[in-house]
Amino acid sequence: MNASTTPPHFEMSNPMFESLVQRIIQTVGKDKLASLRQNFQQLLRITLAHPDKAELFEDLWDFFYDWCLFEQRLPEALPNLNPSEQSLWNQVKAANQRGLYSVQRATDEGLKLKELYNGKTFLVSKKSPKDFCGISKGDIIESRILEGEKAGRASQFTFVRKPSYHPNEVHEYIKKKVRHFRKSQDYSTYQTWLWSLVGMYMKHRIYQHMPVEKIYDDNSRI
Repeated sequence: MNASTTPPHFEMSNPMFESLVQRIIQTVGKDKLASLRQNFQQLLRITLAHPDKAELFEDLWDFFYDWCLFEQRLPEALPNLNPSEQSLWNQVKAANQRGLYSVQRATDEGLKLKELYNGKTFLVSKKSPKDFCGISKGDIIESRILEGEKAGRASQFTFVRKPSYHPNEVHEYIKKKVRHFRKSQDYSTYQTWLWSLVGMYMKHRIYQHMPVEKIYDDNSRI
């Protein structure tokens, strides 16, 4: 898929993720969320707070709440979580992992993914015929996945929220960066850089008139 093509469509959003997000929205004050949102956009290097397309706006919020849940661990600061909510948080906290994945196989059953930093493979099952529409072997996506039930000896995973998709034109840039982090064994900085990568993905969708190589650049001012 080239840079001018519409990115793949993802239907899914994990219901456990949605449940915890709603709890945050209902409990955390607007001023606190506004401050977190500002910090998050600085992490992504995005200054545009409200993209004019509804889908872009919704995706930006999904990424934001992923960061609030799993990086800021907001559920641990929420008052009066009931036992069910506490159990849910403990489950997703322990079973999630985030990475940058190369699609090794795409079938009617789901995807086989290889994490580029550590080389581990994961099976992501398809829940709906529309899931992963447009994804094919060789694509590179960033996402957070959640371990579920086993199919035989292999664990099945689901996406926590929509992945970010990165076009073929920037694969060499991405692989070079991952090799650098892997060589230096700097996993923490690699994880932080993944948010910069999400920011590049969003900016590529917002500024479609700009060459993608100008956006996926460590020195980009876009």
